[in-house]
Amino acid sequence: MNPLHPKILADGTQVLESGLLASRRFPHAFSTRIGPGGQSFDLARPGESFLGTSNQTLLDHLARFSRLLRSDAPEVATARQVHGTAMVDGARAGAAEADIVVSTSSDRAVAVRTADCVPILIACPKTRIVAAVHAGWRGLVADAPGRAVWHLASLGADRKNLLAAIGPAIGLDRFEIGSEVADEFESSGLGSCIRIGSPRPHADLFNAALRRLLAAGIPTASIDGAPCCTSADPRFFSHRAESGRTGRHLSGIIGGKSPIDEGE
Repeated sequence: MNPLHPKILADGTQVLESGLLASRRFPHAFSTRIGPGGQSFDLARPGESFLGTSNQTLLDHLARFSRLLRSDAPEVATARQVHGTAMVDGARAGAAEADIVVSTSSDRAVAVRTADCVPILIACPKTRIVAAVHAGWRGLVADAPGRAVWHLASLGADRKNLLAAIGPAIGLDRFEIGSEVADEFESSGLGSCIRIGSPRPHADLFNAALRRLLAAGIPTASIDGAPCCTSADPRFFSHRAESGRTGRHLSGIIGGKSPIDEGE
């Protein structure tokens, strides 16, 4: 597995990219907290910023994120995340409650917001179907990544040809949990992702996400990412490290035929 690559744009905005997704011409990005001019790049839903970022600034940030995916600034489709496994098509995401957003359209990006949870981008090079998955511990226990893979397969994708990239999330050393959460991991088959310690256990969300993708049929060589702790790395927002007063990242991807593909 290869780590995501940092990319610094001309205006100073910093994002992370997957070499696998880039090699198959899927425009995508995992945002950081560093935006134009080094300013805070809060990508919360307008009206819902925990930093008090103005709605106009949030809209400007969303437009910047859209342009960094592709110069013609496609729509960025997101849903209201509820820590589950519900899925919605990007065309109907709007006010929908879902943690998986899928699309076959080249006219829009699908994206999820995070600030410690795991963002996962999945793409099928054959059908050009893509999915953005938000997976906190509840979503991992309920297997949101596996549900996304199952849905793409139902639309004609070959599981063994899917590509996936796992983005930054709170790391094992920082994600302390209660015994009841540890029990949930154990009962869902993710017991190996728990480190028992004193005074409380810790959970490895990256490893849990990886295990779910592998169990769903995606080969290790087709998955990008490496543990990158949002709570420890100053490049990222962290709900836990900042006691909830923090911004939100966006992780997004565009599917459908690329202009290059259409010309071949």
